[in-house]
Amino acid sequence: MNLISVAKNFATEDQALDRLIKSRWPDGVKCLACNHAKVYAIATKGKTGKPCRLFECAECGLHFSATTGTLFHDSHLPLQKWFIAMALMCEAKKGMSALQVSRHIGVPYKTAWYLCHRIRKAMEELNSAPLGGQGQVLEIDEAYLGGKKLRKGVKAGKDAKIAILGIAERGGRVHMQRISNAQAQSIKPVLDEKLSPDASKVITDSAAVYRWLLPAEKHEITSHKDELRTVGELSTKTIEGAFSLFKRGIVGSYHKLSKDHIDSYLQEFCWRYNRRKMQPWMFDTLLREVVTKKPMTYRYLTREVF
Repeated sequence: MNLISVAKNFATEDQALDRLIKSRWPDGVKCLACNHAKVYAIATKGKTGKPCRLFECAECGLHFSATTGTLFHDSHLPLQKWFIAMALMCEAKKGMSALQVSRHIGVPYKTAWYLCHRIRKAMEELNSAPLGGQGQVLEIDEAYLGGKKLRKGVKAGKDAKIAILGIAERGGRVHMQRISNAQAQSIKPVLDEKLSPDASKVITDSAAVYRWLLPAEKHEITSHKDELRTVGELSTKTIEGAFSLFKRGIVGSYHKLSKDHIDSYLQEFCWRYNRRKMQPWMFDTLLREVVTKKPMTYRYLTREVF
């Protein structure tokens, strides 16, 4: 759903709230405490004096709203601005910075930064199926971000690099996450969780660590130098292309990412990449994720509490 569609379909706050309610309770509103189906709609005023739509359970008397217990919880932003930010992040192939979002929806940078991270939380893939489950060919590689240290020497720059492990299905999904280093103890837990035993073939570069972590009968090795001169099945160009797209997003949109939040940006990119053929339905998919994920406070996001 692009910005024109968002502006047309959610011209008022009530229209946006109706869409949220329908997305959260497709079979009708139910109590959040006792799951009772009989609830009453209540029109009241919030803390700021603005009109507020609540629900009251006929069984236990609980008062709740459509945003209670979701990532929308305790947000003072209009739903229209939330929906615009969600549409922007769905459609931005290389991502969109919080500063740009703040300009589009007219909020301070701090508010936009918190808003974008809550949307990225909704993009987190939970309990996803392992990659390669349908007998696909998998590609595995590592990438490194950052590392420049002015007047600190080459070793300081190398130690400052952020290591990322990437796994990609040919023509399918991709998974990327930060790892502490490119050693076996860091890579093995990721491969055990994300690789399906049904994968037909796993292609990596010549890094020795993969010889000990992957089954010999499925593991094939390629050289990045040879890939530049040859065209064939033996390459890691799929995952390298995903890395390149993410790095272009850093250069062109974000400019710099901190180690604390790098996984959130990787989750956003993978979520969007894995749904690249579902663009007409990406907004509705994301809205369903936002209403099912638990609230995330600003203090938790900034590591003030855990």
